[in-house]
Amino acid sequence: MAAASRSSKKAVRRKKKTQRSGKRAPALSQLEAELPPTLRDFSRRMRRGLVQLEKRIEKDGRDARRRAARVLREASHRLGQFEAQGEREWRRQSLRARRATVQLLRQLEKAIQPPPKVRRKKKAA
Repeated sequence: MAAASRSSKKAVRRKKKTQRSGKRAPALSQLEAELPPTLRDFSRRMRRGLVQLEKRIEKDGRDARRRAARVLREASHRLGQFEAQGEREWRRQSLRARRATVQLLRQLEKAIQPPPKVRRKKKAA
């Protein structure tokens, strides 16, 4: 019986090993199935894929350039609007500033001027 139990253990171990390699085998066999049988076929397949990828990159690049140009035009337009609004505000503020400056200068002139001479009325005799 001891011999029978040993042989059954070995069989179990062998099964486990074959099961482990069996799990790897489908992945490898799938990879091998996907690969073309010759280097020439693989090279052709890769060239086709690279050409398609290059065309896709060019197309995506064109789209990206169009989007970038659109965003740039919009930003330029908005900047023009801000400049125009800022110019209007600048003029309005400078008008206020000029008026305030003129008012301060007048107050300063009044403060600097000598007091007016007071005329004394002659007493009626």
